[in-house]
Amino acid sequence: MDLVYGQSLKELLQISSYFKEQLIVLVSTELAESAVKKKSLKTCFIVTPKTDLNKIKNKKKAVVGGSVKLNEFAVKIKANFLLQPVNEKQFFDLSLAKKLAENKTTVVLMFDELRKKNSFERHLYWKNYLEVVNYCKRKGTKFIVASGGDDPLALRPRKVRRALAEILGLDAKKAKEYLSEEIK
Repeated sequence: MDLVYGQSLKELLQISSYFKEQLIVLVSTELAESAVKKKSLKTCFIVTPKTDLNKIKNKKKAVVGGSVKLNEFAVKIKANFLLQPVNEKQFFDLSLAKKLAENKTTVVLMFDELRKKNSFERHLYWKNYLEVVNYCKRKGTKFIVASGGDDPLALRPRKVRRALAEILGLDAKKAKEYLSEEIK
């Protein structure tokens, strides 16, 4: 499984067929969801505190974290994915990891976000994600590395994303299991 932002679907389908894995496209509107479903891809709504949750009651939900408020919001709505829970600052702890594990929420490092940073910011991201993975391992929270790009050429093969998860401290068996999981 890989997560990407809504993008040119025709190009995305051409490139994703090369990688032969399930793609979940992150969308923010129902209009975008209908376009993605026509292409037989899985969708997941990006949710903010201002989103009307009644409209997307039985849909997959993702929250872009990066602050204490947004990370707790992901727990509150029982989001399927918590994207980028930390940035240059650390907003992740053991209690959050435990709550996410209870909700079966997957923590996601969006690789393209990391790639766009300068070297100092990237260093802070790596340091914080080492701690995130450590907390996730201790509490049994799922952690994956996703391509996360909005450009079809930014997709990363599964073995590269698995290697990044292993570098961050996730054991090889878990990294492979989490990335091989299919979403229904």
